[in-house]
Amino acid sequence: MNRRLVFSIILIGLTAMASQIVIMRELMVVFYGNELSLGVTLACWLFWVSFGSLVVGRPAAARIKEKVLAFSVVYIVSAFILPAVILCVRLIPEIYGLSPGEIVGVLPMLLSSFILLMPVCVLGGFAFTLGCETINFTGEQAGEIGYVYILEAIGASIGGIFTTFLFIRMLDPLSIMFFLALLDIVGAALLLYERKALFRISAILGLAFAFILFSGTASSINKISLKRQWKANNLKVSKDSIYGNIVITERDNVSSLFVNGLYSFSQADAKTHEMDAHIALLEHPAPKDVLLIGGSVGLLQEVLKHPIRRVDYVELDPDIIRVTKTYLDDNDILSDPRINVISGIDGRLYIKRTEKHYDVVIMVLPEPYTAQINRFYTVEFFKEISRLLDGAGILSFRLSSNPDYMSREQAGFYMTIKETLRAVFKDVKISPGATNYFLSSPREDTLVLDWRILMERLEERGIRTRYAREYYLKSEFSQERIESFNKRLASEREDAGKSLKRPYDLNRDFRPIAYYYDMILWSSQFNYGLGNFFSLLDRKRIYFTLSFIYAAICIPLLFKSVFRKIPHWGIMTCVCTSGFAEMSFQVVILISFQILYGYVYYKLGFIMTSYMIGLIAGAFFITKRLSALKDRYGLFIKTQYAIVVYPLILPMVIVAFAHLRGALNFWLGSNIVLPMLPIIAGFIGGFQFPLANKLYLNASKYKKGHAAGLTYGLDLLGAMLGAFALSLFLIPILGIFVSCLFVAGLNFLGLILLILGRNKI
Repeated sequence: MNRRLVFSIILIGLTAMASQIVIMRELMVVFYGNELSLGVTLACWLFWVSFGSLVVGRPAAARIKEKVLAFSVVYIVSAFILPAVILCVRLIPEIYGLSPGEIVGVLPMLLSSFILLMPVCVLGGFAFTLGCETINFTGEQAGEIGYVYILEAIGASIGGIFTTFLFIRMLDPLSIMFFLALLDIVGAALLLYERKALFRISAILGLAFAFILFSGTASSINKISLKRQWKANNLKVSKDSIYGNIVITERDNVSSLFVNGLYSFSQADAKTHEMDAHIALLEHPAPKDVLLIGGSVGLLQEVLKHPIRRVDYVELDPDIIRVTKTYLDDNDILSDPRINVISGIDGRLYIKRTEKHYDVVIMVLPEPYTAQINRFYTVEFFKEISRLLDGAGILSFRLSSNPDYMSREQAGFYMTIKETLRAVFKDVKISPGATNYFLSSPREDTLVLDWRILMERLEERGIRTRYAREYYLKSEFSQERIESFNKRLASEREDAGKSLKRPYDLNRDFRPIAYYYDMILWSSQFNYGLGNFFSLLDRKRIYFTLSFIYAAICIPLLFKSVFRKIPHWGIMTCVCTSGFAEMSFQVVILISFQILYGYVYYKLGFIMTSYMIGLIAGAFFITKRLSALKDRYGLFIKTQYAIVVYPLILPMVIVAFAHLRGALNFWLGSNIVLPMLPIIAGFIGGFQFPLANKLYLNASKYKKGHAAGLTYGLDLLGAMLGAFALSLFLIPILGIFVSCLFVAGLNFLGLILLILGRNKI
């Protein structure tokens, strides 16, 4: 039976990690590629697993007599829940009445994740505690908790590796979930082998799930659910590439491309294509070499109407090129010898590595609603662009606008982007209208906001257009509108300290404040009051809150009599703060990877799996030595030192690779260093967890089921708070480096509690 239990516990970790990766990828699409969804999803996931362990498993596991039967029930229930979660995720846009490409507010994002993840995660947390209570092959309670921890981590590693390198390349998301459900049924059947009637029932269920999977029924249901998800438009194709989800829809004979749920372009949007191309190119007196980041075939057609010598068109995902060639018309233009299509490399990385120079750089990207997109609107990126611009070179991009009204949130957002541009470029102008065109040049007096000059250049070049004509350009470059727009921004900048209680900071790679301001802007569009809440959060209020948290941790020191009676207070505090730190490291690495390399969707499973590999190594190393250790408490203190030091070193490594150039450094950073940094954090966390259980069991009267439920629950509770706080507030407002300092300080207080409580153990 122990062997079957071992397999069952490994299976818990495998299905948990594999389903987590698939669900997070699906939620990223529904939430339009916003990495905030990663933090929110992780936070909700960890909260419910913590709840299952701490609230459900800790009191219930020891009282259940038929523990093996309970294990089997958990597996069977999970088998039905896993495919249902994917189907429910795809209903989120319909539930909230969202159109394709419409941004989801933070509160709907949080509520959706919180509700949908509850069943599967509570079962997972309960199963871990039940496994610790059930398994019995060493006779040493803390050691058995450690081995369950290791077995689950082994399963998670296997699940992460197979999902990243096999499942997502071969199966659609729903088929992956049915495969995991089938594994759960197999696990239940093995546990029920000696109970013939129940074994037959589980075998029948297994055959049913196998039929659904291997007959193609799962794939058919997947297609039906996708059509339902995109029912507002006619879904032509949905494809998951290693870089993201690609969708092409058709409505009123107009085909549109969506990448990770975000609207990219429409095939027949002639007005947008003309304005994007001609406003930028007419600003330059004689454009020859053009760099296009993002965009479409329609935009390329407009660019080539000018006397262009070369257009470099950068698109990260080669599948986008292939899909548009297959499903969109008018792609013959890509064979024009003047066009050089550069795929398989992120636009920002291309700019960092190229030595070419350009007259005009046109960015056609979504607004900085995500960390991946925000990195194209930072000081660091603008400096890289400036290096490539020749003489009167021009950078152009657009942001959505309302020509008749500008809210406080919009003004704040535009002001942030403008100030960031002005930190790099000498000439910065904005053409306000239905769309705001931001124009920048490293040389003063390059840009002209005079529609007459632009019309002269248009006629000199003999370009025929439908929309970039006198009427539209006169409206777009209306002096009255430009003056009104600039006055509104100036007023907003002047009133910033009074109304918003914060200055306008520059948008930087590792302090993506525009990402946060854009979140304020979008939150203000929903009637949840979150826009006002987010706008009130500034550095002073955040620092005050963090100081309050520090003080709360130190409260036991004020009541020495209580502190003496609770010798394990410091241990449990460190378990919680370590969980906070471990998940903070994950969030920092995920967002940093996105900032530096731009395709975390691809490496998500690899980064999460590397953490589990480190956790296995740390937990296995200490569990084998638990009984022989003499100074366990002293060793626990040393591990806490490591958790304090690690967040101080982590930003240095990230900054180093941010500034390194060259193909070798890029390969090392994206494939070795950053994806494997979590191994170190995982080793520390895995090392500390069994040690904490041993110390707690020695200092209390409780048994292993109670100890496992408490420590696992607190660990995950801290991890939940770390995922939520860093992704939502700390990184955007304080930046990655200050956030890491806070994490180090938090664990330093735990270290003080340990040192002061040493004599009480």
